[in-house]
Amino acid sequence: MLNNSLGKRIFVCAVAAVMAMSVTMSGCNVFQGNENSQSSDKESTAETTSDVKSKFGDNTAVKSQSYNISLPVMMYLFNYNYQSYISYYGNYMTYYGFDSSKSLKEQYYNEESSETWYDYFLDMTKQYIKQTLVMAEAAKADGVELDDDDKKTVDETLKSLESTASANSKTTEEYIAEYYGKGVTVNDIKDCLNLTTLAQKYYNKMYNGYTFSDEDYEKYYNEHKTDYLYADFMTFSFSFGEEASSDASDGTQTSVNTEKKQKAKAYADDLAKCKTREEFEAYITKYLKDNPDLVQVDTAVSEEESSKASPTQEEIDEAIKTQVASALNEKYTYELTSEAGKWVFADGRKTNETTVIEGADTYTVIMMVKPSYRDEDTYKNVRHILFTSDTYGSEEEAKKKADDVYKKWKDGEATEDSFAALAEEFSSDPGSSKNGGLYENVTEGQMVAEFNDWVFDKSRKPGDTGIVKTSYGYHIMYFVGDSNTAWKVSVDSAMRKAKYEEEYNSLSEKYKVEYDDAYLKTIEVFQTTSEEASTDESAAESTKDDTDAS
Repeated sequence: MLNNSLGKRIFVCAVAAVMAMSVTMSGCNVFQGNENSQSSDKESTAETTSDVKSKFGDNTAVKSQSYNISLPVMMYLFNYNYQSYISYYGNYMTYYGFDSSKSLKEQYYNEESSETWYDYFLDMTKQYIKQTLVMAEAAKADGVELDDDDKKTVDETLKSLESTASANSKTTEEYIAEYYGKGVTVNDIKDCLNLTTLAQKYYNKMYNGYTFSDEDYEKYYNEHKTDYLYADFMTFSFSFGEEASSDASDGTQTSVNTEKKQKAKAYADDLAKCKTREEFEAYITKYLKDNPDLVQVDTAVSEEESSKASPTQEEIDEAIKTQVASALNEKYTYELTSEAGKWVFADGRKTNETTVIEGADTYTVIMMVKPSYRDEDTYKNVRHILFTSDTYGSEEEAKKKADDVYKKWKDGEATEDSFAALAEEFSSDPGSSKNGGLYENVTEGQMVAEFNDWVFDKSRKPGDTGIVKTSYGYHIMYFVGDSNTAWKVSVDSAMRKAKYEEEYNSLSEKYKVEYDDAYLKTIEVFQTTSEEASTDESAAESTKDDTDAS
């Protein structure tokens, strides 16, 4: 129900670099890339050195105290990481000199250190497997094992792989060979999923097991205060253009915009005299009406017609309202790099205080609306059960099913637990169904409008229920209640990450991971063309919603 999308990924391997295994990878659903293969049958473009043997024996490429990781598993992870990275960043990688038509071993990620893109992705994969193994070793020592639900999740991910292969008119074995490497099998991927699911499970136990007191939160906040400070203020600029120009005939400088600059300064000083936000907005409104050429009107016409289009007065008035509204900067993050930031976050700022800042070609007026503060907004916890027309065939049937399940809940125990059980049974939201339909720490504006308005209704009380219709479908709602304040949620997250990193570092010293680097460098990169990537992405999208979980 998030505006930008629902989080829907299953953990496949531990997150690299930041030591916070919260970045997840969706099993075998991501397989697209945009490297250009030179052959029609998608042969590997990387060199192979098949005569290299593992120093650990058999085909082990990485090992820890209790686990041996085979080269095929590492090949799967390498190609998964590579293809996911390409899919996510796409053309942005060209800004870093990446050329999808060349071998990863033939182009530098960092020329100064002679690190190639192949080295980069191999190091990424090594970090993934290291964190996975450290967590898996700790889990084993603590007696943590996969339960039936965990095993079911792994099986569902493998079924998704089969469905994706079928959607691409391939057998599962053909699909795996083409996208993850020759020699990689379904069992290799299952072994990987079992291991990384165990690692994720133990990470969750660690991360969620930390407890902090209110004193802990306040202490951390005071030690890192500037990380959590915001400010609200109004701002508006009066442009006067470049101040001076050269006269090429005699080399003298002529102030051609002096009058315009003085006029802009006069406007800025006038605006700075406003005593309230309402006066500030009224002044801007009048200024824009008196200077219609400064009004940014979107007439919503084609490029060819835009030069000929004349906006209506209604469109102009609406555009002015939009520009005035945009003068408000809410929850501006603490910074002292700009002149505005230095003034806004200076000690002792008061509401409605103003200043004028001179820039290269503007005078900018700032009025404080809410001097520096920490976010005291209260987050909400809510459960829901989603019914979609995709699942039930039509909007009418989705609504009917929502009504039936809502009645079933009310006629039963009508408790939060019974609601959660129905969410797990009926909800079409993969982001929350396996968690009893629960969304925690929901912020205002995070969810789609109708969902948001119901949750943040000022009369809302714990235990309230109802049915809400959004663009996603029909939701049976259950309001759990208020969560923590926003600043405390942010501080809690930072403290947990710091605590986890400290504990992880200790565990990584205890559980050593060894690599056979020469053997690992025999991993082949399996590349797809842009056209194939586009086709495969569509196929993946058609299957993943049925199998992904948050």
